[in-house]
Amino acid sequence: MALSLNVWEELSENEKNKVVNFLRNNCRIDCEEPASDKNKPKAYPINSGLTSGGFDKKFGEEYRINIHSIEGIPSFLMAELKEPGTKNRVGGSEAIKAIMHYGQFEIGSN
Repeated sequence: MALSLNVWEELSENEKNKVVNFLRNNCRIDCEEPASDKNKPKAYPINSGLTSGGFDKKFGEEYRINIHSIEGIPSFLMAELKEPGTKNRVGGSEAIKAIMHYGQFEIGSN
């Protein structure tokens, strides 16, 4: 599973602000996208081919939030937190793009 854009859109302004304030100075946003001449600054371009496991590489952009400290994490983020205590990673590209727009975040450290 991943963060849901619909759930993000249903959050109150107060709840959205809690998410943004929690992430500010506490996260790095990564973006992987197919390699092209128009890659976003700081994105990781992925060339077509196979992974080390023999699977096709992704052909669409994928955003992730890597959280430095999960102390006090809002329930919206906690519900989809992967590898808590180690990578503290959250996926869900559409919701992450909405969070980036709302909180004026960029790819990279925020």
